[in-house]
Amino acid sequence: MKDMATGSTNTAKKLPVKNIAGVRSDREKWMRALAAFLVLLAIVSLLVVLLQGTKRWLFTENPRFAIREIELQNNGFWQNKSNVLAARLDLRRGDNLFMVRPAELRERLMRIPSVESCEVTRILPDTIHLRVIERIPRAVLSNPRSEWVVDENGIVIPRLESMSVSLPLPVILGISTAGVTPGMKLEPLSEALALVMQTVRNFPDISIIAINLRNPEKLEFVMRYRNRKVCRVLIPARNRNLAYLLSVLQTAIIDAERSGETGSTFDLSFDGNVIVK
Repeated sequence: MKDMATGSTNTAKKLPVKNIAGVRSDREKWMRALAAFLVLLAIVSLLVVLLQGTKRWLFTENPRFAIREIELQNNGFWQNKSNVLAARLDLRRGDNLFMVRPAELRERLMRIPSVESCEVTRILPDTIHLRVIERIPRAVLSNPRSEWVVDENGIVIPRLESMSVSLPLPVILGISTAGVTPGMKLEPLSEALALVMQTVRNFPDISIIAINLRNPEKLEFVMRYRNRKVCRVLIPARNRNLAYLLSVLQTAIIDAERSGETGSTFDLSFDGNVIVK
């Protein structure tokens, strides 16, 4: 009887451990969940590897998508210089089209000081299209032979890498080029450039030759009227009504020509009154 009781006890010890509700222990459930997770992880990893391999085979390592053409749409300095620009951007023929990220390439383009805006497009199967709009140089810094020009916003551009570089531009005097670097913005030029842009947009008969910024109280410039009469002009500094002053100046020049006045200096720095010298 004693042996039978002992046997029953041993059999009872071998039964699955269950809690009060009659279910398996938490440890066994945890092990099952871990095994299921590992299987799922292995399946996902296999799918990722297969997808990456398929992507390389179909796209990033497919010789059909090797870059053969670099198209450049531009009407300025970079026109017909697609090879030079591509080298500047570290863009090479033979690279895979899908390995080129348009956003990164556009960011590199925008670091070029002469570039105002741009677009980068992939054209299947083998072409990168670059559309570049350049900054228009409006003045030369410091002297007529300076290596720097600026656009209407005062952005500094290397002269030899800018559009219309062969055209005569106004020279802004009275400013040092020490410490000037490509792409920087020169705020002190804002008044002089506003004057230049007024003549470009609204007063085509006036061509500014040079602007002197040495006098903080007066803006002095030399201009040519209708490509014949050269005049020296003084206007109040920091004047916001440049259009009005230029209109008064133009009228004064016409009146002086009609009356036979030979003076070539027009001083408008006294409340808009014109003194001809």
